[in-house]
Amino acid sequence: MKTTLNSAVLALIAASIIVFSWNGQAAAAEKQAQIDILYMNHGPLRSTIAKIKALLNDYQETIQASWYDVNQQSGKEFMQEHKLHGHIPLLILLNGQSDFSIDGRAVLLQGFPTGASPFKQVEGNWSPDDLRILFDRQVSQQQAR
Repeated sequence: MKTTLNSAVLALIAASIIVFSWNGQAAAAEKQAQIDILYMNHGPLRSTIAKIKALLNDYQETIQASWYDVNQQSGKEFMQEHKLHGHIPLLILLNGQSDFSIDGRAVLLQGFPTGASPFKQVEGNWSPDDLRILFDRQVSQQQAR
């Protein structure tokens, strides 16, 4: 009888742990923003990629990052899924969006950051500081929920 009672108590405790941890994981997933980064793994862009990865380290609790190398199958599928064509050295989507307004300035998270490209035709109008501003906004929005 005592063994049956102990087994029942242990089963109840185990079930409670599963239920409460599952709800916690769902809540954590709801709090996370999604950033998708399509990139070319080429020399000139590697320093920008390193800066983005370093910045994302500060937002691990709030932003889930997915990386897509244009020369790999996942990158090709990402481009096809998003109907992207042509030479795209870098495209960043935060919750599916790449264009933002920061202090009244239109920012498109595409191409090299301003001043970081060896070729002006693939240089964007954004900076890693712009990413930090957008990430901080995301954190504020999540905390407001």
